[in-house]
Amino acid sequence: MRKPQIVSNLMYHVYNRGVSKQKIFIEDADYRFFMYKIELLKKKYFVKTVIYCLMPNHYHMVLYTTEKAISIPKFMKALQLSFAHRFNKKYTHSGHVFQGRFHNKQVNNLEKIIEYIKQNPVKEGYVKRFENWPYQG
Repeated sequence: MRKPQIVSNLMYHVYNRGVSKQKIFIEDADYRFFMYKIELLKKKYFVKTVIYCLMPNHYHMVLYTTEKAISIPKFMKALQLSFAHRFNKKYTHSGHVFQGRFHNKQVNNLEKIIEYIKQNPVKEGYVKRFENWPYQG
């Protein structure tokens, strides 16, 4: 099934998880690398982040671009590929790290999706308040 087309000037909820729901962030350094790559690559691909939250076995982001719509898929491909490369080398793992290509849905209610994303670490009991979760931006 073909993914919905991404167009400029619209916001998208982008998410993915580890293959077979496995952890993708094992150590603090894994989270930090992913966050570093988000910041680095969003400049290269002209992608803006509204919010993101990294959880042990998945992530959520709200992204948009005012440039070419193709920049979000290129951004996501570069982000996941660079992380998977590092993960496989660091943990002597082979094969897929993520459960396929990223998923995306156009954001129709920004407040609702932001609240949903903020509830992830709270609901799991990692923190009492989203602002205290170190793996968000």
